[in-house]
Amino acid sequence: VGCGNSTLSYDLHCLGYPEVTSIDFSSACIAAMRTRHAACPGLRWAQMDMRALTFPDATFDAVLEKGTLDVLMVGETDPWHVSPRAVAEMHRVLSEVSRVLRPEGCFISISFAQPHFRKPHYAQEVFGWSLRHVACAGVGGEEGGGSFHTFVYIMRKGQPLDPADILLGQRLHQPPPEPPSSPPMPPEEEDEDYLLAIQL
Repeated sequence: VGCGNSTLSYDLHCLGYPEVTSIDFSSACIAAMRTRHAACPGLRWAQMDMRALTFPDATFDAVLEKGTLDVLMVGETDPWHVSPRAVAEMHRVLSEVSRVLRPEGCFISISFAQPHFRKPHYAQEVFGWSLRHVACAGVGGEEGGGSFHTFVYIMRKGQPLDPADILLGQRLHQPPPEPPSSPPMPPEEEDEDYLLAIQL
């Protein structure tokens, strides 16, 4: 999902996965990848919107995305309180992924998004899958030797969510807490002359 011009599809094919279907929203990207890998018939390419996949139900043994879902969160200013629009877009994509997975199929999502931000989106009972994640330590980072993590989320179709994950998913649909109210301002007298009140 969202293959871009990555070598991942070809790398998977070389590792022994004989049939890999890759989609991207960009028709130019798909055309370029078809040309680049024309000698590899096991690789298929399709221009498609991940929110409205045109594949039949239960088509794939596995679905893989690497950083594509992160795009849906780019405009969010507060990762703790994601906008209803972003929640709905994520739900739409994940519903499509669940639909095209076969029973016992696997959805793998690779992201920089930390579990407390991303798991609530995946932990929805309606998708009909289990959820687990692993953190892969990164290298490099900013000056001072800091490192970053990549998180791999694994969902298995037909297996139940843990109760803790169910609760996590339910919190996604709860309204954000009300901001604390500021103390009330004292009532102003309607006939107050502000010019006279100014002390120069």
